[in-house]
Amino acid sequence: MTYAATVFTSAEWVVEWLWVAAVVGPLAYAYRTSTSVAMGVTVSVLLGSVVQVLWGMLAQWGTVDVWVWYDAVLVPSRAFEPAFLHTLVTAGFLHAQNDLMHVLGNVIILALVGVPLEQRLGRSRFTVVYVVGLLGGSITWVIFNSGSNIHALGASGAAFGLLGAYLSGWPKD
Repeated sequence: MTYAATVFTSAEWVVEWLWVAAVVGPLAYAYRTSTSVAMGVTVSVLLGSVVQVLWGMLAQWGTVDVWVWYDAVLVPSRAFEPAFLHTLVTAGFLHAQNDLMHVLGNVIILALVGVPLEQRLGRSRFTVVYVVGLLGGSITWVIFNSGSNIHALGASGAAFGLLGAYLSGWPKD
């Protein structure tokens, strides 16, 4: 299987690395400074979406041609190939560029549920719950759509994993 990255122009590489920095930067900052991981994740999802909108603008101007996230989205038919295992995680930081309300919904859940959940669980257990939700959502998508070439992206699995954890731990809040 070919990779989209093999045909990137320099502008596409800049956008790709800008997205990586936008996603990894807030997470690294949260861990390095011992601040809220939930806010780091929230900012990562939001900044990643901003870079995706930037790509859309550059595509309209003719600066970029290749959809640079093709190698990062979750496609069930290739999800468990060794070269694409990373998509089980990276798809959770991508969103459709034309559906910013979906991004906003995920960001609201991540911030309003994630921060109090992290305060109650602590950063380590919160991180485990987030990763389980992220991987659980991705694996569930693959199981129910096995063999499909329709891609999945978004933080909904992780966001609703946090919501489920919060509701199961504190149902009367």
